[in-house]
Amino acid sequence: MTRAALSKRLEPELAHQCLQAFDAGLFVVDPDGEVVFLNPRAEELLELRAEEALGRSASELLGLPSDGPFGPGGEIWRACRLPPTQILGQRGDKELTLECHMVPVGAEARPGAGLLIFEDASESQEERAFQRNIDRFSSIGNLSAIMAHEIRNPLTGIRTTIQYVETKLPGDSPLRQDLDEAIKELDRIEQFTTDLLQFARPKITALEEGNINDVVERVLGHVALRCEERAVQLRKDLGAELPPIPLDPDALRQALLNLILNALDAMPEGGTLRLTTSTRRYRSRRAVEVAVADTGTGIPEEIIEKIFDPFFTTRGAGGTGLGLSIVLQIVKEHGGRITVRNRAQGGATFRISFRVPEEPVAEDDEAEREERAKGGRGERAERNEKVEKAERAERVERVEKTEKVERAEKVEADRGTAG
Repeated sequence: MTRAALSKRLEPELAHQCLQAFDAGLFVVDPDGEVVFLNPRAEELLELRAEEALGRSASELLGLPSDGPFGPGGEIWRACRLPPTQILGQRGDKELTLECHMVPVGAEARPGAGLLIFEDASESQEERAFQRNIDRFSSIGNLSAIMAHEIRNPLTGIRTTIQYVETKLPGDSPLRQDLDEAIKELDRIEQFTTDLLQFARPKITALEEGNINDVVERVLGHVALRCEERAVQLRKDLGAELPPIPLDPDALRQALLNLILNALDAMPEGGTLRLTTSTRRYRSRRAVEVAVADTGTGIPEEIIEKIFDPFFTTRGAGGTGLGLSIVLQIVKEHGGRITVRNRAQGGATFRISFRVPEEPVAEDDEAEREERAKGGRGERAERNEKVEKAERAERVERVEKTEKVERAEKVEADRGTAG
């Protein structure tokens, strides 16, 4: 067999292997926008199985609007062309930021299909957003600590003087009420300085490896009654066998509690509060993530960039504006990042991401090296692949469960509206 004949014979198999090994998500879509092929990276990014994706519209799988250019049969699919574009999609309760482009397959004039190539841009986008928030704190932290100490030092003397004066007044003196009000205002200032110090220097003890689910369970135990009183349904979806991460349980409990209390304030008429934990594999790292999602009023777009700023509050005189700033500082001390987005269904989702420490690479033993020398993959590689498959299956199951719950909630809401 000639080299040219052999090359032609191997072309289909070689092309298939190249698509399978491609280091970005890839759909082959027909002119109607239906998926006829996807590679393993696409399955991983979208947390789905190939058999449940084939024959479905790409816009549905990516969580894009069903109308417009990305809808079934839309102009993007008919042209089989898309310049590099960033799109915001959704899978279940997980928002996706994807960098994607599409090129035609077949004749230029009448392409028979398109290659939609996409990659997760969430990491770089979240990193930039998180860094912007951190940059705002670079000089405010030290100044806040100085202010807190300078304010707190005279408070003790003022409180002592007021209490001494109160002991000299007759029991029926109307001035006693005025002095009590002064003490309450001092308490408010004291709380403010405490929050200020906590923002400037979060109390983080030595980090120890632990499971984030344990922290979430304890926080949910503390807020269960409050949710019931406010007619808020509390739901949790905690990932199984999450890898341990370095954490300070007390500090993370405070951070999650702040997020939950904010979520409850955003649902004055009741609603649903969902806490989710999961693992997520980015291109450069593996992470454990915690999401706090509510069905409240959402965050106005004009202020969403400011909510982590120190002293920014929408509660008027009722808040110090340091709650989310403290959360950001705690997450920073853990080497994590936090982002927030409004949900398409209403409400907002705060997502905290913690890097999973890399396992130390042990030297291959003799058997491992021999197996690789013979062309085998080695036990470690097979073991890692099994772990990745198990994680992917778990993520797929969680997404399917979330989608099922949301469909049921929508049906129930529609029935209530119709009634």
